[in-house]
Amino acid sequence: MHQDKAIGMFMGLFIGDALGAPLEFIRPEHMTEVTSEMVGGGVHDTAIGEWTDDGAMAVCIADAYINHRGFSPAGIAHNYKQWAEHGTFGTRDYVFDIGNTCAAGIANMTTARPYAGRSSVNDSGNGSIMRLAPVLLANHNNVGAAIGESVASALMTHGNSDTIKYITAFAHEMYHGEMLKQYAELRQWSTDRPDGGGGSIMYAYNTAWTSVFRHKTFEHALVYAVNLGYDADTVGAVTGMLAGRIYGYSAIPQRWLDKLVKHDELLSMANDLYYLYEGE
Repeated sequence: MHQDKAIGMFMGLFIGDALGAPLEFIRPEHMTEVTSEMVGGGVHDTAIGEWTDDGAMAVCIADAYINHRGFSPAGIAHNYKQWAEHGTFGTRDYVFDIGNTCAAGIANMTTARPYAGRSSVNDSGNGSIMRLAPVLLANHNNVGAAIGESVASALMTHGNSDTIKYITAFAHEMYHGEMLKQYAELRQWSTDRPDGGGGSIMYAYNTAWTSVFRHKTFEHALVYAVNLGYDADTVGAVTGMLAGRIYGYSAIPQRWLDKLVKHDELLSMANDLYYLYEGE
């Protein structure tokens, strides 16, 4: 995976999260105009360029990879606990946005037993897919590890069959940077339902691919995705990962990068992940 596209995948997550955060929980018919700039506000009163739980959990994973020199479920669990209790790894000193399934998983996990994902048919939340970029970035030269560790990291909070199917598909396709025919059936899931699919992993995966397929730039794909409303920060994060992987960090609008909270720290972390296994 080329460095520009690998870094774009990671930074795209945070850009999409921040762009979508002010639109979270707003239905598209209630939007008066298309949002194409970094703005603050919304239900969490985010600052301009501030990211939410999607970005914070990704930072938890990235920090564990860097400090443990590889995949460490115990390290990730420790970081999740620190985030949930103190806001560490986020943008504030407290958690202001967290999904029910992630919250339950983090509350139940320990460093000795880090896999706490609920497995009912209704536990198909998007919290598992929104944070994958650091896993893929660290394993950008190893497809088996990229897929396997993506699934493993998802199972820490989400444990049902939908999670496994969609994380496997997304990780594999992100690694190659293209749709793969063997996952075509997963893309037949329809978003044409009363809640638009809400916060499901199926909706996030399909909306990300639809956004990128219909629009030929990073900017246009992201603007389309977040303005669909609903769980806009997470759909933005997933679409940002995918668009960043396809178009690269160099394709992200500079005006968005300039406003991204902790941009320099995130970019440094991304480069550390890219070179994590160099020389081994």
